[in-house]
Amino acid sequence: MKRFLLLTALAILMPLTLLALGAKTESNENVEAELKSLKSQVASLEKRITTLETQMLADRTLKYLQPTIPQMPQTPKEWQKRQFNGIPYYVIPLQQNSKK
Repeated sequence: MKRFLLLTALAILMPLTLLALGAKTESNENVEAELKSLKSQVASLEKRITTLETQMLADRTLKYLQPTIPQMPQTPKEWQKRQFNGIPYYVIPLQQNSKK
């Protein structure tokens, strides 16, 4: 009786262990394939980061090399510039041909 139980237990456990080992190797192959794809994705992202960093650095240096000088608007000749307590103001004639 003990032999019978031992043989049935072996008959049940052997296919289960082989099935588990087969599934494990299959999952290892999937994991390795996924790992390869992730490594290639990381490599491409690192290349993209380096190009973006160099581009950003170039943009910063160009910005600092070319100072922006605000353009002052030109005032018409008829306007008269005056000051009150250090604050400039303009006297604007009502007619365009006020000099006549």
